Amino acid sequence: MIDTDKYEGHTPAPWTIDIHKVGEDTSAIVIESNMTTHSNCVLAEVEVENKYAEADAQLIADAPLLLEEVKRLRKELDLYK
Repeated sequence: MIDTDKYEGHTPAPWTIDIHKVGEDTSAIVIESNMTTHSNCVLAEVEVENKYAEADAQLIADAPLLLEEVKRLRKELDLYK
């Protein structure tokens, strides 16, 4: 079982994907949080030379939402113990 306590203090959601393009080619996929009022906080960059890049970036961006769903489901399961 995953210890979700180790994620306490992570950058709050929402995390977004920003695709930087140069011409016809994608140059970078960046996962950001706009928690600061002056600029975005870059959380990760995903290599774009593979077919999984956009799906990988979306999975990373959804991490806070997935964590909350795991916590919600665990609480629900605890009701049946």
